[in-house]
Amino acid sequence: MKTIFMSLTFLMALNSCSSEREIKSSLVPQMSVQELRSLRNGGEMFFLFDVRQEWEREIALIGGSHILDEKATKLISTLSPDSLIVFYCRTGRRSQLAAEYFQTQGFTRVFNLKGGIDAWSIQIDPTVARYKNKR
Repeated sequence: MKTIFMSLTFLMALNSCSSEREIKSSLVPQMSVQELRSLRNGGEMFFLFDVRQEWEREIALIGGSHILDEKATKLISTLSPDSLIVFYCRTGRRSQLAAEYFQTQGFTRVFNLKGGIDAWSIQIDPTVARYKNKR
């Protein structure tokens, strides 16, 4: 399990070093922030994972989310393959990698939050702070 977590961390770190660009087509479906808001307001059970670094969560987060750390990775490994899982980051790029990874592990209802917390702040909750990547 630790190996899985370390591999994910490494992939996301490499990806965060490159420029943010539009997500290319993928088998992982994109969930809009409006769809996430509806999901949160509905009664369906789902899991929301934040793949950002701790300093980013200190600036802004979506309530009810779990940081994707080793503990969360263990939790995910106990879930049913048809559990509804949504991943997010600042713009959707790093979370795309996490979503793709867990999809390859057999999870069938995995989504990436399109536009990430940035879109959430703009379109849903303007009290959520916006920020740029730390360089």
